[in-house]
Amino acid sequence: MKKKLNLLFILLSFILLSLYNCDNETEEPKCPMFDIVPEAPYSDPVWHPSGDIIGFNHRPIKEIHYTYGYDCPHQARYIYDEDSTGFWLINADGTNKRRILPYQLTNPAWSPDGNWIAFSRNAQICIMPFDGEKFDTTSIVQLTSEGRNFFPSWSPDGEWIAYDSNKDSPKGSYFIWKIKINGLSQKRIAFTPGKGEARMPNWGDDSTIVHRRHIGIGSPEIFEMDSSGKNVIRITKNDDRERYPKYSSDDKYVFFNLQSKVFGIELWRINVSNNQMKQLTDSGALNFSLSPYDKIVYVNHDFFRIDETKGTLWIMEADGSNKRQLTHNHFTITK
Repeated sequence: MKKKLNLLFILLSFILLSLYNCDNETEEPKCPMFDIVPEAPYSDPVWHPSGDIIGFNHRPIKEIHYTYGYDCPHQARYIYDEDSTGFWLINADGTNKRRILPYQLTNPAWSPDGNWIAFSRNAQICIMPFDGEKFDTTSIVQLTSEGRNFFPSWSPDGEWIAYDSNKDSPKGSYFIWKIKINGLSQKRIAFTPGKGEARMPNWGDDSTIVHRRHIGIGSPEIFEMDSSGKNVIRITKNDDRERYPKYSSDDKYVFFNLQSKVFGIELWRINVSNNQMKQLTDSGALNFSLSPYDKIVYVNHDFFRIDETKGTLWIMEADGSNKRQLTHNHFTITK
């Protein structure tokens, strides 16, 4: 009888231990298994050719609700101030931040003389006059009318705009075109059917165009070509994803975002003559723009958490030194 009781006790202990382990295994994780990727409240900074002002899109955050606690930033709920959303200007020293348009500009790009800004609206390339203080919204000129068109970039003489478009693409892929600012002489200059897209052009001072180009099934790399689309040269050679290439003022360097498989999206530069690469940021970087003196304004953001510094505009030197915050977030937090 005593042996039977001992066996029964052992059996009951085993069952209770199993139930305890099962409960632990089925216990819900602290953070739910879904993500809310926050939109950076600052985006698309563009440095005016004067070097004195910076334009940018701004969608301010009013509130952040950490429903599952501050340790679960991927499940936070963001409340934006839609009444203050638009295109803004700020002096390069951080003063006089002001909203200048009640709507955002997609892919904004100043003309070399600073008197016009190009942008994409309803997937068409447009230009709008700027007098140094305000835009003339009554004089917007639409240059394209077919396909979907993005990433305008001005030629050094201000007579042409390069951009990418899926116009006349048999499978809807994007390739690089150029057009005169009077809307004439529209021409596709980079077209590689079956070999991937050519996108995001940036016109250098010597009339070369740096851009992002897919090669087969691999990740997109940085290339350059002349303004006719000829003399194509590959600049980067790695397995990461590069985007938004831009020349330095002397065309010696190309700056770009690099999306690594391990370290997220950062800002890099490459020396065109010797292909030496240098990482400029290590805490996340999105859109960026260069001043006439190659200072860099960029969005410090990593898709993880928005706080007083993340999702804001920062400035640094061309070598990545002297990083300093230009804009700030102002919001309330609830848990």
